[in-house]
Amino acid sequence: MPDAPQHHLTTSLQERVLVLTITDKQVEGEEVPEALREEMLAALAQAGVHNVVVNFANTQLISSAAFRPLLALRRKLLQDGGRLVLCGLTKVVGDVFFTTRMVDATGAASAPFELKADVPSAVAYLNSFAG
Repeated sequence: MPDAPQHHLTTSLQERVLVLTITDKQVEGEEVPEALREEMLAALAQAGVHNVVVNFANTQLISSAAFRPLLALRRKLLQDGGRLVLCGLTKVVGDVFFTTRMVDATGAASAPFELKADVPSAVAYLNSFAG
């Protein structure tokens, strides 16, 4: 079966972790977040893994609408015993996540998303839980 075309993501498998890199510079409005949700869930189903890193290194601006695809992906991963880690947040994108308390760098608060600096550290972190 051919891969579904990805318009808003690139995907790779690194050490049993699915890495989804958002290619859009801006994630806002209705269309892009919905397309991201569909592409993320399709990539997860195709990869057959339970741990995912979402890399925001290319993204310079987001709105709260960007949380919808991430929350849908997180919900699916939690149902399957997996984990989701975000990485590559620029200062502007990071400010949106921190202000809305979607991430907490200290780990002291219960935030929906875990955060690491980059893809290698996120992959290593997720693999540290492998049994």
